[in-house]
Amino acid sequence: MKTDTDVIIVGAGFTGLYAVHKFRDELGLRVQGFDGASDAGGTWFWNRYPGARCDFPSVHYSFSFSPELNEQWHWSEKYAGQPEILRYLQWCADKLDVRRSFRFNTRVTSMVWDDEAALWTVTTDDGQSTTARFIVAGVGNVTIPKPNEFPGEETFKGEVYRTCRWPHVPVDFTGKRVGVIGTGSTAIQLIPEVAKQAAHLTVFQRTAIYAMPLRNHPLTDEESRNQSENWKETRARERMSFAGVPLGEERARPTSLADSPEERKKVYDRGSANGGFHLLIETYQDLMYNMESNATVSDYIRDHIRSRVNDPEIAELLCPNDHPYGSKRAPFETDYYETYNRDNVTLVDAKSAAIEAITETGVRTAADEYEFDVIIIATGFDPWTAALEKLNITGRNGLKLEDHWEFGPKTYLGLMMNGFPNFFAITGPQSATALYNIPLASEDHVDYSADAVKRVLDTGARAIEPTGESEVVWNTLVEGVLNLTIIPKSPNTWYVGANIPGKPRAAYIFPSGAPLYRAICQDVWDSGYGGFAFDGQANPLPPMVRVDPTVAIVLGAMIMQGVKPMEESTVEEIRAVVGGLTALQAPRRDVPVEEVTYPSPSGQALPARIYTPEADGPLPVVVFFHPGGWVSGDVEGSDEQCRALAHELNAIVVSANYRLAPEDPFPAGTDDTYAALCWAAETIAERGGDPDRLVVMGESAGALLAAVAAQRARDEGGPRLAAQVLVYPALDPQAETASRVEFARGPFLSAAATDMMWGAYLGEEVNGTSPLASPVRAESLAGLPPALVISNELDPCRDEAEDYGHALAAAGVDVEVRRIAGMIHGVFGMSGLIPRTSEYHEAITVFLAKRLAPVAVS
Repeated sequence: MKTDTDVIIVGAGFTGLYAVHKFRDELGLRVQGFDGASDAGGTWFWNRYPGARCDFPSVHYSFSFSPELNEQWHWSEKYAGQPEILRYLQWCADKLDVRRSFRFNTRVTSMVWDDEAALWTVTTDDGQSTTARFIVAGVGNVTIPKPNEFPGEETFKGEVYRTCRWPHVPVDFTGKRVGVIGTGSTAIQLIPEVAKQAAHLTVFQRTAIYAMPLRNHPLTDEESRNQSENWKETRARERMSFAGVPLGEERARPTSLADSPEERKKVYDRGSANGGFHLLIETYQDLMYNMESNATVSDYIRDHIRSRVNDPEIAELLCPNDHPYGSKRAPFETDYYETYNRDNVTLVDAKSAAIEAITETGVRTAADEYEFDVIIIATGFDPWTAALEKLNITGRNGLKLEDHWEFGPKTYLGLMMNGFPNFFAITGPQSATALYNIPLASEDHVDYSADAVKRVLDTGARAIEPTGESEVVWNTLVEGVLNLTIIPKSPNTWYVGANIPGKPRAAYIFPSGAPLYRAICQDVWDSGYGGFAFDGQANPLPPMVRVDPTVAIVLGAMIMQGVKPMEESTVEEIRAVVGGLTALQAPRRDVPVEEVTYPSPSGQALPARIYTPEADGPLPVVVFFHPGGWVSGDVEGSDEQCRALAHELNAIVVSANYRLAPEDPFPAGTDDTYAALCWAAETIAERGGDPDRLVVMGESAGALLAAVAAQRARDEGGPRLAAQVLVYPALDPQAETASRVEFARGPFLSAAATDMMWGAYLGEEVNGTSPLASPVRAESLAGLPPALVISNELDPCRDEAEDYGHALAAAGVDVEVRRIAGMIHGVFGMSGLIPRTSEYHEAITVFLAKRLAPVAVS
């Protein structure tokens, strides 16, 4: 069916302006935009209240895609005010010539999908209808104000203003009694400005907030010139920053709990002095994840408030105590707390004495009545979903969007919804928007949407939409990541919908930062739109969407720290990364450790550690070989795992270094580890070990060496083994498995990285055919000790590990194969951040308990 246009764009803010440019000018499609305002500007068109300002630095809160826009516009302040941002957006509208594609003063009243024709019909408040194949909704997340909670507003005889619909002409408060209801992000910008004019200002506060200084200042000519000249570098750094804003050179420390109170205060003082988000993002990494650590910054802010407010009682009323810092949108202020030192300002505790009604003359609370000439309602927004639901969207089979979201938002990537084909919700619920610089987030989403539209058009498809399964999986990831943070600890945070009575409590945001979110989206596109269906033909979900939430957080941290893909790294870089993974481990158990050496066939004395729990012997013995792709790793890197194993198994653990490639390629590693196994069997009785209950174990590359050692012990008359434990082993350099294809790009370990490490280890490719290098090539697997093979769901080595386990079983070996869902290669040593490593330990403990029981002596 012929359509009136190709793409309908709703909204003329950052999203709408860029979307018109992208779809019309770059893709050459017909577009039609709608906006209820009389001109471009989006939220900055409507929110004109005194003091309105962005708390993202101006240079970052702007378009990144255009050299012309970046080089020609010069900001006047570090944090731009509303008038300047509106001028910027309207200047961009001129430069991009987008106004001719918009119908202003026109609101969308309904959108209906026609499945047979594969098009949308959009009706507007002027009674007209427009058809299009694709919808790009850029309606914003803070567009719809909270419903008025206070009856009687219509009876008030004075002036009533809402901050989100402020008059376009200045409001004069001179000589007037003003009441402001609310103390959120908007109100704290407004209140100091109103106080300067009003005869008296009364502020009604229900919930105290953690507001910190913004530290705004005019930009010098040199600063402005530097921004224009170095915009490319700035934009590249933005995309690698948590919130899309490269705050500075200071990298956040791991935890505030590791520092003394004096050192911690210095760190927080520096963050506060830098202003804005520096305190939250640039001080300690665990503030959003650890309540005990968060308490230190919450205490710091409360002390900061007390130092600025003269009246101790007012200061305590302004100190929040019902939620951790960062669990609600962190606001930033200029002279907000000093405002309460003014004689013409009164703070009313609306929590202990709630507002009951707005009356003819003012406001009535449970305790008193207040008379005003002006009332300003600054109670916030109904974010994330309300603006989209207000479009009255009907998808396939008559499905209403509000019904689809009856129990909370259901999306894929926060961008599309199942049952609503060809509909793109830019910066929608469950995306990274809440903690991501909006202009960049909008550009990302528009780019993703344009790429999807191009894919539909290029392939001749009619429609694209996510599958129901992808919505479920994405919601599981978003909810899981959110619940790992301190956000749910707030009783009324808008991040879970708790600021709106009756709104479903759910995960409305993806809180793990822009770099991780972008990496997930990239994985979706690289996998051929995994999780999306084209004309009903679904593509499998990509691995980054399926990871455990704790794994997602680890991957996000690695991305932000600039960890290179291993296949692109030098051996020295790989060794540095592997060595640094100890920072991800849980505190080490207190188990006695002895530093020893064992004789390598090379003639060297190689380091080893013996972990001996305090228990009556003789004890079973586990000989452990560390991971690291045969090119990295050592006993120190596996110290935490070995301590835990000794404690949990009540066994002696012997952890042995071995010579590493490429300096010492095959067969050095297998010769050393077999020698270590034999040495342990011969000498461990002297340390209270039972050589008749001997287990060989390894992780990753170390698991391959353990498997080879088990075969050599059988074939070379070596120690009799009670069991072998292989934790996600890499076993076959020539493996052609489904998992090597599905997880060729990782996460974390890629097929290319395994090939590179195999190459370093083998030295010569022909060595890969030797059973001493690849145990899957042994002539027989019969007679090997009982085996536990643990694999990870999202690991290129998964199938070769499981195939080896099945081959052992086919040869008559007692085998258990255990796959851990949602896990990636390398997580066994990340116990500090991934609690589910306990599943590996539990599987090992249960498996060995049945095979290491002491033999009764008659």
